[in-house]
Amino acid sequence: MVKERHARGPYKRGIERRREIVAVATEVFGEHGFKGGTLHQVAERVGVSAGGILKLFGDKEQLLIAVLQNWDDATAEVVGPESRGIALLRGYLDLMSYHVRHKGLLELYATMATEASSLEHPAHEFMCERYRRVLENNRQLFRDAIASGDFAGMTVDEIRFEAEWLLAAMDGLEIQYLLNPRFDLERSFSEYVQRLATRLKAGDADIALTGLYDLEGLLVTGGGRYGAIRG
Repeated sequence: MVKERHARGPYKRGIERRREIVAVATEVFGEHGFKGGTLHQVAERVGVSAGGILKLFGDKEQLLIAVLQNWDDATAEVVGPESRGIALLRGYLDLMSYHVRHKGLLELYATMATEASSLEHPAHEFMCERYRRVLENNRQLFRDAIASGDFAGMTVDEIRFEAEWLLAAMDGLEIQYLLNPRFDLERSFSEYVQRLATRLKAGDADIALTGLYDLEGLLVTGGGRYGAIRG
């Protein structure tokens, strides 16, 4: 039993150090991009050597993949991996609130989405696959909302366009927020989603989406998952 406790200590510290490095690398890559951000910058902020980072991750590209995977996992948890239809729209509202409170992740996303357009960029396949996945999730959102009776019927093309417009609205509003921190991302996206639901709803379907936020744009309920997140 004593040996097991001693074995856990270094292993636990290794996991914690990896998490710390990934968190700092998220800031560095978000601020400077993959090319501009260096292992030395990450190491200096963490308080370790660049060699220590290489020992844990292998190389800079593997560190970036770890950062992107961590970002992908975090956003999926906020949205709710099992959310469907209208619940997924509510999850996207939670995601906007999460991004306001974790701006570094949003900066990373915006930077990688631009840089990774190059075929040679190490995040190219990751970002392309994520966009494909999000678009398919959005298409399924509308299919599920139709099946549940919340949205009126749509053609395949109409569903495809709505999915593309939803993703474009999310990305566009997030970029506005990054360029102008006074821009109310939560409130603007909440208004967009409510208008979308009103436009597409089936008959007298009652779809409440804007109740997540108070008039100041602060998260009030957040679907019960992230209501406590602040700053």
